[in-house]
Amino acid sequence: MKKTKEKKLALEIFDSLFIMLLCFATLLSAMLLKNNSGAGLDYTIHVKTLITTFLGLAIYLLYMLNRSDKGLKTMINYIYPTEKFKEEDKK
Repeated sequence: MKKTKEKKLALEIFDSLFIMLLCFATLLSAMLLKNNSGAGLDYTIHVKTLITTFLGLAIYLLYMLNRSDKGLKTMINYIYPTEKFKEEDKK
């Protein structure tokens, strides 16, 4: 049971990071294609912004990983109700 939870968590993290990587690649390619200045791409990284971004990313991932299982279980119970839920609906 523990291994399946760890594997499930790893897959959720991979899915989230993969989507973020695709978003980054899309934005980066748009920036590179739009470069009309002729002076090259001036891309500087500020430490405060980088830390804020990673902190926001960590908070987002923790929130999504915590809520995703609960939301999925609620949706499954709604679509495929068990006998317990069917009895509660009749009341």
